[in-house]
Amino acid sequence: MFAIKKFAPLLALLALSCGKHGYDNSDYLSSVTFFNNSPYYVSVHLTSFSGSALIDKMRPGKSYPTTLSPSDNYGSGSVFSIEYWHLVANYSECSCGDVWVNGIDPNVQISRNIEAGKNYVIEIPEPTEKFEFDGAFFRILNTSSKPFELNYLGVHFRQAGNGELPVPMGKFGIYKMKGEEEIKGYTITQVFEQYPFPEFMAKNNYIYDFEFDGDSVKKIGEGEKITF
Repeated sequence: MFAIKKFAPLLALLALSCGKHGYDNSDYLSSVTFFNNSPYYVSVHLTSFSGSALIDKMRPGKSYPTTLSPSDNYGSGSVFSIEYWHLVANYSECSCGDVWVNGIDPNVQISRNIEAGKNYVIEIPEPTEKFEFDGAFFRILNTSSKPFELNYLGVHFRQAGNGELPVPMGKFGIYKMKGEEEIKGYTITQVFEQYPFPEFMAKNNYIYDFEFDGDSVKKIGEGEKITF
């Protein structure tokens, strides 16, 4: 009992000392804020375009604060690679989740020498070149009273996004298609009924809108070009 009483103050002092002098690396890390000054959603990858994503699809005009370790490559700086995104359709419009197309600009790799304990703002610019999406999208609004599927010579297409086959009433079906091809022989299928698609030449880098009302498939407009 005497030994416990004798050493109790020492144990309390040691506990207090450990609490006050725990490891704190706040002076080692740096505060970095990324600001999206482009008109597109952006992702930021560390080191290279295939590197881990530090930011995934940040909105235009938004900023993202974070803390990063200092650059450890002898003053040449840390590299941040920028990926740009275009939203084809969102989950509220279609039954297949968000559908995106993306592009990278090799000229938009931002190098910044990050030093410990300092604050940085990194502005993400517009891409320096125009992107071309290799393919086209069909966006089909179902205004009929039943689900439908897109069919070509007996092959049923899965939607972009979650890969579902049927498109519910009141929703868009979104399909990734080949560009620079003649659209011929495509049909909308409901149970045993088939409804032919309008025939036309699809171009690369375009989104084509259609409406199916239960009686026919109508092409709306001449297509929306995907612009980056």
